[in-house]
Amino acid sequence: MSEMSFWLSLYGKNINLSEIENLLQIKLDNNRIRASKDLPEDPDGPIFYKEIAWLLDMAETNKEKLAELGVAFSECEIWMIYYYDKQCNMEFAPDLMERMGKLGIKLCVSCQG
Repeated sequence: MSEMSFWLSLYGKNINLSEIENLLQIKLDNNRIRASKDLPEDPDGPIFYKEIAWLLDMAETNKEKLAELGVAFSECEIWMIYYYDKQCNMEFAPDLMERMGKLGIKLCVSCQG
């Protein structure tokens, strides 16, 4: 059985985390926006798509306001932690990679067996 966790780590000078929480209407985990485990399933969608897309939607929709609150997207990271039993394979949709590239966000993956 495998389990995954996804989050967007926000970094920048003089970042205002409490104002970011107000803007996004979510509770941050330190400086992290965690992807909900209750996102709707898309059996035809690429693997890992919905969580990363949700995080990118949050960043893109609020890009200017987040920058005003001190977020430097070139320092931010999307993290994927993948706990697995036997084998760790993954694929990422080109449109997600393009969206991350346009924002300057790094993708970090940790596979743990």
